[in-house]
Amino acid sequence: MIIELFGPAGAGKTTFAHTLAERLREHGHVAEVVFTYRPGAHTSLFDRGGVVAAVRRVARAAFQIGMMMCRPLANAREFQTTARLLWLLPPRNIVWFVRFGQYIVRLSRVWNNASRSDRIIIFDQAFVQSVCSLALFHGPVSEQALACALNVTPKADLLIQIDAPHELLEARLSDRLRRENFMERLFEADSKTNLKAKPIMDRVSALLRTRGCAIRHVESFDQRSLCQAVERAEEEIVACRNGGTELAAAPPLVAARTVGRGPIEAGAQPKNVAGTGAQPDDPLETAAEKPDTGLATRLAHASIWAFLVYVSGAGLTCLAQFVVARLLGATSYGIYSYVLAWVTLLAYAAMMGFHVALLRFVPAYGATAQWSLARGILRFAFRRVLLAGSLVPAVGIPIVLAQSSRLPPEHVTSMVLGMAAVPIIAIYLTGASMVRTFGGVILALVPERLLRDALLLALVGAAAWWTLWPLNATLVMAALLISSAATLAVTALAALRLWPSDLRAVQPAYRALDWWGLAFPIMVMTGFEILMTRTPVFLLGWAGNIREAGVFALGFNLALLIALPRVAVNTFFSPTISALHARDDRAGMQSLFAKATILSLGGAAALAVPLLVLTGPLLRLFGGELVAAVPIAQILTIGQVFAAATGPQQSLLTMTGHERSAAVMMIASAGLNIASCVVGIAMHGAIGAAIATAATHVVWSVAMAVYIYTRLNLPAGLIHALAEFRRSAWTRQRQPRWPVSAGD
Repeated sequence: MIIELFGPAGAGKTTFAHTLAERLREHGHVAEVVFTYRPGAHTSLFDRGGVVAAVRRVARAAFQIGMMMCRPLANAREFQTTARLLWLLPPRNIVWFVRFGQYIVRLSRVWNNASRSDRIIIFDQAFVQSVCSLALFHGPVSEQALACALNVTPKADLLIQIDAPHELLEARLSDRLRRENFMERLFEADSKTNLKAKPIMDRVSALLRTRGCAIRHVESFDQRSLCQAVERAEEEIVACRNGGTELAAAPPLVAARTVGRGPIEAGAQPKNVAGTGAQPDDPLETAAEKPDTGLATRLAHASIWAFLVYVSGAGLTCLAQFVVARLLGATSYGIYSYVLAWVTLLAYAAMMGFHVALLRFVPAYGATAQWSLARGILRFAFRRVLLAGSLVPAVGIPIVLAQSSRLPPEHVTSMVLGMAAVPIIAIYLTGASMVRTFGGVILALVPERLLRDALLLALVGAAAWWTLWPLNATLVMAALLISSAATLAVTALAALRLWPSDLRAVQPAYRALDWWGLAFPIMVMTGFEILMTRTPVFLLGWAGNIREAGVFALGFNLALLIALPRVAVNTFFSPTISALHARDDRAGMQSLFAKATILSLGGAAALAVPLLVLTGPLLRLFGGELVAAVPIAQILTIGQVFAAATGPQQSLLTMTGHERSAAVMMIASAGLNIASCVVGIAMHGAIGAAIATAATHVVWSVAMAVYIYTRLNLPAGLIHALAEFRRSAWTRQRQPRWPVSAGD
């Protein structure tokens, strides 16, 4: 028999679950509680900040997910349930998306094992709680979406809703926050967010009652009402087990309501909730699991792609670069890299900064219900991008053909194909930004991160296998053109699917001066950023050193993997920081900036170590002439790690109205990079260019950090996080220990 509890954070679910289990065991029943991590319970003298405990929880969760992925067919049902829930109610924040995903996968495994047990299994939070939590972090959600999500989840034999008055919940959550260590507080939802879960719980409860589910309502204020509620619940459970009858729907209340508002149980530890103040990445403490005996017929389509999109994208990018470099050789790969550098620069120039302007203005207009302006900027942006993108091949292709007598045929054909791909790339990148503003972050990332490189790799591999085309830069550019068109089609379908209903019935309104005021500095800043990162390729290719340009490009593409966590964090950081700035939430901005910096640095460091160690052996495996890219990749990797340690500073400046200052710093850094690369190439060739590029990134990052501190009064994210860590540790060291009331 499975009993599931749900309710807002601080309502007392864990205390109720353990009290009920103890009472059942006292009367001879076999009952166990499945519960998640209790914040503060594992804080030790040597781990005041909770770093060791946090790493232990994350490592254990990752290990469990890895073991389940090793048996995809046996765990197909778990992955399918998780994929459906995340598809229906995807959280807008990537951190919560991943945490909910891995939590629901492991919860499904525990639930399936519990359903085969003859014991009484009590979940202090499970699928109903997860649906409520997903709805909380998803944003406004309709009754139909909630109903569909509830239909996906397995059903408990008895549901018990634990509730408490708003004032009592607020007091318990404040007390919990005071006792949480630094790591728990850093990645924990705040009390304001937790309190928003209560109306969602009531909506879900009403939906369940209309469907005839057996729900008991418990509202306990103190120890007396808790005991009365536990006693009534025990009687009903025992009667059901002994009589073998199902529980009736919509019964009277279980709890005896009293006037007192004291703590539920003195000295009990508070409990965290998955999703409503959640720590969904904390390991589940389960009953003894039985091995799976049945096999699902097939793994559900796209069941785990959402959890692996970034890792898979990085792996595909790395694999594509290795394969292309190995098949083409250093010279043809140099032509491809040189052409790709121009295509990237021209595509971002064609977007004219509107891909970033959409991220800033659309969320701000949505937050203030200015839907006519939101539709206006979407139409305004796409018309300009389409026009500018179409001008690139119209002007660029004749210029390339005019220079065909001085360039090799492979170079000319590759440039023509690259020019043709520019408007396609500009449109789908702008469309991806639009999809992100609609909340479809994963749908915006999958086409670019997975589909494009996967299709390119497949086309190049097929041509090499069946010798359909000579293996040169022209082949790869043709594959890039086809894969970009496919990416555009998928992005368009995602945009149509997520298009908000509020935008359908409004007439567009325009504020062109405001939009150009942001877009033009962004265009300049983006162009100079690409120029700064690709300067060595441009200079080496312009000078005719195509082979060295290819070697540098390979090392640069490998080091670019370190930027992947920063890009992933920035995907959610940009629209969120824009909304916080629109509400003038300074504390929220600083907290978000600190979290984004820690996530960026942690991901970059995790990727940098294997990259520094394995780059040499991998390149030697693929070919001797590619080994020259090893020191280049290592130097650029170190520079990328330093950039990750400063956080998404450029996005912070852009989303808070300081895009002009960011553009000035970008232009100055690009000029410095060009000069230093000229000197570096003259002295040490491609390695000198790598040293110059890494040093320029360090100078640029320091300059932005100083500006942010002086103008925005926001210390660097890492500095703030470390200062908060020290303050939290010092406060805990001086804080006396006394019994506290239990929330959850």
